[in-house]
Amino acid sequence: MNYRFTRAQRLLTPADYSRTFDHPFRSSDRYFTVLAKAQAEKGQGRLGLAIAKKQLKKAHDRNLVKRIVRESFRLQQEKLTGFDIVVLVKGNVSLDNRQLLHQSLKQHWERIEKL
Repeated sequence: MNYRFTRAQRLLTPADYSRTFDHPFRSSDRYFTVLAKAQAEKGQGRLGLAIAKKQLKKAHDRNLVKRIVRESFRLQQEKLTGFDIVVLVKGNVSLDNRQLLHQSLKQHWERIEKL
């Protein structure tokens, strides 16, 4: 399996995001809200990030969270085929313990996989 995160695995256009925001499966916890919607044609899973400046003030914090989410998605991509996913971060995310963030995301991916 190729574990790269390619352009084809990203939500790129506002229309892609809009489709995902329209009646999605929602999974939430302390750190993240993950929205997922099944694709019409079962292609590879695609990821979109909505990390608001309001939630994380510093750019390096937002970039760190994006890197963590992308890496987690990349490692679990086999299980997430056929879904468009948008990850939103909550303001109380703790950047001190990255392992907690990885565990949180893994639980979200497992919930989506069960759909």
